Amino acid sequence: MKINPESKPISEIFSIEGRTIYNIPIYQRNYSWHENNIEALYNDVINEDDGYYLGNLLVTSTENPVEYNVVDGQQRLTTIALLFLAIYEALKDINTPDLDHTDLKSFFSLQRDIERKLITAYGSRLRLLESDQEIFESYLKVFEDQEKGKYGHRTFGKRYKFIQELIGEKDDEGKLIHNFKTLEYLYNKLNNVELLRITVNDLTDAYSVFTSLNAKGLPLTLIDLLKSYYLSEAVKEFSEKKALERWKDLISMFMVNEEPNATAVTQFLQNNYDAFEGEGNTSITKKSSLRKYEQLFKIKGHYYMDVLIQNAELFSMMVPRLRTNTSISYSTKLISILDKLSKLDASAVYPLVLKLLKSFSESKINEENLIIILNYLINYYVRRNIVLKPKSSNIRAKAIQSVRILNGVNNLNETGINVVKENLNQISVSDEEFNTSLNGSIYDTSPQTVRFMLIEIERKYGKFFSKQISDNLDDVNQNGQYIWTLEHILPQSPNLTDDWKKMISPENVDYAEILQKENMHKLGNLTLTGYNSELSNRDFVFKRDYGQSNGTSYLGLRTNLFINESIFNESSFETKNTWTVEDINNRTALLARLIVEEFSID
Repeated sequence: MKINPESKPISEIFSIEGRTIYNIPIYQRNYSWHENNIEALYNDVINEDDGYYLGNLLVTSTENPVEYNVVDGQQRLTTIALLFLAIYEALKDINTPDLDHTDLKSFFSLQRDIERKLITAYGSRLRLLESDQEIFESYLKVFEDQEKGKYGHRTFGKRYKFIQELIGEKDDEGKLIHNFKTLEYLYNKLNNVELLRITVNDLTDAYSVFTSLNAKGLPLTLIDLLKSYYLSEAVKEFSEKKALERWKDLISMFMVNEEPNATAVTQFLQNNYDAFEGEGNTSITKKSSLRKYEQLFKIKGHYYMDVLIQNAELFSMMVPRLRTNTSISYSTKLISILDKLSKLDASAVYPLVLKLLKSFSESKINEENLIIILNYLINYYVRRNIVLKPKSSNIRAKAIQSVRILNGVNNLNETGINVVKENLNQISVSDEEFNTSLNGSIYDTSPQTVRFMLIEIERKYGKFFSKQISDNLDDVNQNGQYIWTLEHILPQSPNLTDDWKKMISPENVDYAEILQKENMHKLGNLTLTGYNSELSNRDFVFKRDYGQSNGTSYLGLRTNLFINESIFNESSFETKNTWTVEDINNRTALLARLIVEEFSID
């Protein structure tokens, strides 16, 4: 096996002079990164030092010496290309007469360079799968001053729109505004991050390398390096055996399947530093955390391990899969609240939550007021995940700012919620923005948050679950999958049946698929079911009455859930035989109103 690993800056991967083309083979999946993946990459590019290692790019060589097939790394490669394209489009919004001579020269040079990065003499440098490439090439028409196609309902188009909003700020009218210096800075930062491009001869060799890279036995992690820093100080005071025992006490907080979870340790160390050691409002980066903790062990010695263990126990209570590793005991109600927060990918506020749990352990805040603040954070994140703003980095800055203020407060019962709300509400979304997003195609935005909202609405208003029927909405099966999943009433399958086509577009069945794409992911078309695979692409009446034919109670849309009542409106179950775009929009408006009320931050 011949392997050629090369560390390459993005400036060489997307070279303004090179002819290299990266082809996504047919066996790969489409571009599938979500907003949180994109934002994490963006934050790494912005916050880490030049030369930051962004990951691997595993490729196989082809007969064409300038063309590679991408085996691993497609998602980050596509995201980087879209970031360059978004910078180019943002530059077009700059008012060039406002630039001085030097900036004006850099402005035009930057535009030319981005075009050369993405377009070669042989076409686009990145060749995606057919459906993605169609959109990508349409977007590349901006280099020819042609209008782009409208693909806002497609996943690829939505992710690009998110990237455009990520690199800009909005004015009071909601229009994106850009600054040339900021865009130039982002362009340079992006050029200077590095990928490890690993080239092999064929797919068999690529698979061997891929499995090796993703198996155990990876290079040194933050855990290993932290261990070396700690032991170097601890052995000065007591035996290596005792030092190792204390180390194991810390790592035991992060054991998953008998192995320490490196990601969880890294998250803890960053959040611990931001909550208790940092001074400003900026979050510590992964790279700088190494130096910071080395300094902490040198200054505070091995005693600092006791502090880390205590804080690690608190952090583990925030993460359900780690909770069994701790000896802390919380009430069922508080555990339930922490579980809800963990389902919303609210890691940006973890420094604040860690601070609050520490204050709770020190009796600086009681459970009632702690839960009030945590419920506020839950509502805040539901809204954030649906509207996709503010940015996670901005939320984290406000959360850290709240921590700094709370550090000077002994009794958080009196001021805690006010401090948190005053900081986070400065960048919160309005009810109007929340309602507007709820009336859009929200399933594609954040399906896990949609499921969360529907469950909370059901629990508040529903009467299906009782002493005889236990609430199992959050239960999982033997494969670890939720029993109750989201169900599309109008199917999302691309092979829509003729009955469905006639139902949603009776006057022109050829228009049905367009209506399907525009409406299938709306809130009003979604419900919860334990029989997703059975309902699948079946017609509306089958979904309505599923279960009755087997002599059982209704298991389909007639399941006596509160959220199902709005499917039928005032009609009886038996006479409601159709499901139309009007039905979807009406139910969307009804559920959206309930959700805006339920997840208020006022």
